[in-house]
Amino acid sequence: MTILEVVTHSGERVEVEVEEYNAQELNNKINDHDINTIALGDHIFSRIEFKFVRPVKKETELGYSDLENT
Repeated sequence: MTILEVVTHSGERVEVEVEEYNAQELNNKINDHDINTIALGDHIFSRIEFKFVRPVKKETELGYSDLENT
């Protein structure tokens, strides 16, 4: 599991937990004009709302590790 920080163009800042995170795959979806919405974890976003996405924590055997300082 990975926790992502998502910032939208409307200024909303959300942390979303996802099973897997592939930046290139998400980038392709965001730039695909045939897609209207993108589901991340329990959230559904309009494709055009994404301003910034980054992983902030990753699950390990000991819990979550903070990725902000790596």
